[in-house]
Amino acid sequence: MRHPFFCLAACTAAALLGGCATYRPAPVDPAATRAQWQARRLDDPSLAARLRPWLPARDHGQWPPSSYGRAELVLAALALNPDLDEARSHLAEASAAVRTAGALRNPTLSLALERYTQAQVGSAPWLWGLSTDFLLDGGLRRRLRVQLADQGVRGARLDYAESLWKVRSTVRDALVQQRIAQRQQALAARTVAAAGALEQAARQRVALGEDEPQVALQAAQTLAQARSDQAAAAQRMAGARSQLARAIGLPSSALEGLDLRWDGFDQPTAPTPAQLDTLADQALLARADLERALDDYASRETELRQQVHDQYPQLSLGPGYTYDHGMRKLTFNASLSLPVFNQNQGPIAEARARRETAAAHVRAVQADIAGAIEAARARLAAALPALAAARAGRQAAESARAQAEHAFALGAIDRPALLAARLSALAAEQTALAALDAAWQAEAALEDALRTPLDAEEAALWQPMETRDPLAPAAKSEGPRPGPQAAAMKDGKAVPAGESP
Repeated sequence: MRHPFFCLAACTAAALLGGCATYRPAPVDPAATRAQWQARRLDDPSLAARLRPWLPARDHGQWPPSSYGRAELVLAALALNPDLDEARSHLAEASAAVRTAGALRNPTLSLALERYTQAQVGSAPWLWGLSTDFLLDGGLRRRLRVQLADQGVRGARLDYAESLWKVRSTVRDALVQQRIAQRQQALAARTVAAAGALEQAARQRVALGEDEPQVALQAAQTLAQARSDQAAAAQRMAGARSQLARAIGLPSSALEGLDLRWDGFDQPTAPTPAQLDTLADQALLARADLERALDDYASRETELRQQVHDQYPQLSLGPGYTYDHGMRKLTFNASLSLPVFNQNQGPIAEARARRETAAAHVRAVQADIAGAIEAARARLAAALPALAAARAGRQAAESARAQAEHAFALGAIDRPALLAARLSALAAEQTALAALDAAWQAEAALEDALRTPLDAEEAALWQPMETRDPLAPAAKSEGPRPGPQAAAMKDGKAVPAGESP
């Protein structure tokens, strides 16, 4: 107790160490994760509890629904897709960085000891001292670090919004592929049956000398092509099934027996020009990847301010205590970094160049968005008339088949002519189905360019989910999402909000 300073230091150290976090290992067991993956089902009660508040009105808050449309499948994907779990983890990681940025720098404590090797009369043999070093790290430096971390959280949330859209687009594309492949399989089976009958009839006619051998060869080639199309349709069906299961976050076996629904699948439509103009303006000002580019520019702006501020000296204070061979002394040290050899010119130049690169990236992203929207609008505008023309051709081929059936019944034509008419009708139906597929792909491209579902029901579900996803962790310290006012442009360069362009 002769030295109460030691007791105070020991008590302080014990109190600080008592608040330290402890490490707990969390190993990942591949066998356990594999079992969890295989056990996933859409009728899981825990999944129902998570999705019930977000279900469309037609489901009346009941899960699982009687049939699964796009909205239900997208909701399930938001809860189960493992890629979104990873994106949420990145968002939580960015949020944790805000706490790191706002923490005050810890001081350092140094101990000095000295002892006489020979006894001297009238003086104590020991000299010891405690010195501290406090870096004055408040004010603008700390605020800039916190601001940069907040911008990182906003960027992570925008990346998460992009991940949400990718999952939604994958689910939609897989559902389109599944329905198209299902119809292609049915058409291919009918085509194989008709081509097989035609090939058999052609061989019989050749054997009787009524046709040239080339006719039988052409019929055999038609049958081979029909079987190839049937195999391709089966492969497409299997691929679409696997893609849909992966997008939702389920094993393929979990989709067996599900009633998948798409109301209005045979009637794709385009929004009105006024609606498209409104959606295009929104995308050109506030699409998620554009907002991400603006957030990156704001981060580069903050980094430049940091480097400019770092050219000024930093002050450290170091109060201490020394027991000098029987004499007690209070010491006070101060240190100041001196910008003698450089004034941080290199890092400032690098930060300024990164800011210019970020501004150029904003302009490039906006140009890409404009080009994608224009191309998608033109693609959809061409796909819908092509679908109408293909359906008109299918109707004409079906009329010709019906006339051939009537003529065959009257004995006016033979069986090969009837089979040829049936094959022509099936080919026209395949062409119409391919045109329908192209129309939905064109609409998907337009939705991707706009980052907005064009279906009214899905859009009503999607718009609040972009900013209030119940399955994403809340970021407490982040500010509002950066929008079109997050940066302006001056002479072709981005200017952060709050400054005059």
